[in-house]
Amino acid sequence: MTNAVAPLTTIPLPAPTENVEVPAPLYRLSKPFAAVQFDQSAKGRIVFLPEGAELRVVGSSCLSECFEVRRDGQLYHIFKVDLLGPWSTRLKKRPVRPVPARSVAASA
Repeated sequence: MTNAVAPLTTIPLPAPTENVEVPAPLYRLSKPFAAVQFDQSAKGRIVFLPEGAELRVVGSSCLSECFEVRRDGQLYHIFKVDLLGPWSTRLKKRPVRPVPARSVAASA
């Protein structure tokens, strides 16, 4: 009787995706848009986000048909049709370039 022995190979598995943070989409406005900003007492006020503003989507808003977005550390609520329309551009994630290692001269 012959025994067939196959070599044991390890297959690398990807890390679980539940612990990986997915970067939130980033948009740039090509024209000014109205948004709602809430203060500490939950009172909302209408503000205008300027042309060229970069908005990072945080999630869905407490307002109907809106996204909650962040700009310069402030939260705003903007209509989905305004953010996803042809007057805003979704920015692509820029690739991270590795910094080349330099040799360090040892000093005596």
